[in-house]
Amino acid sequence: MAVAIAGLGLMLAHVTLEVVLRLMGVVSQLQTITFVSACYMVAVIFCALPYAESREGHISVDLFTSMLPQGVRQALQRIGHGVIALCLGVVAWVSFEEAWDKTLRGEIWETSTGYFVVWPGRWAVALAFAALALRNALRFLRQDPPRHDNSMEQV
Repeated sequence: MAVAIAGLGLMLAHVTLEVVLRLMGVVSQLQTITFVSACYMVAVIFCALPYAESREGHISVDLFTSMLPQGVRQALQRIGHGVIALCLGVVAWVSFEEAWDKTLRGEIWETSTGYFVVWPGRWAVALAFAALALRNALRFLRQDPPRHDNSMEQV
């Protein structure tokens, strides 16, 4: 989360500086759009995902599952974490392959003022998906076994 917050702060400062320079009539060479799209937004979006997942900050709709018995809900949740871990693991693997390939090639973007190295942003994506896959795998492995819900019997 610290990386995402730092990216957001840097993006805010960079864009603000660009606006101030334009208002002063200075033609800037800050490559703001390139920095925002290749660095800051990657950090803000992908580095915040593992934090949201760790806090269970994702969207959850329990419209039908809330009517199921507790044991069935826990089993479905465990299966869901396993499937999500596998899918995110595949995305992480592909992202790592892409990051490795782009690193070896020295991926750059041509801009109006020269060239801009963009391959480091690929690693943030790969690491974020690996963290998401690991978190869901741990949830799958550590989930408590289904328990009998005695709350109705006590009433």
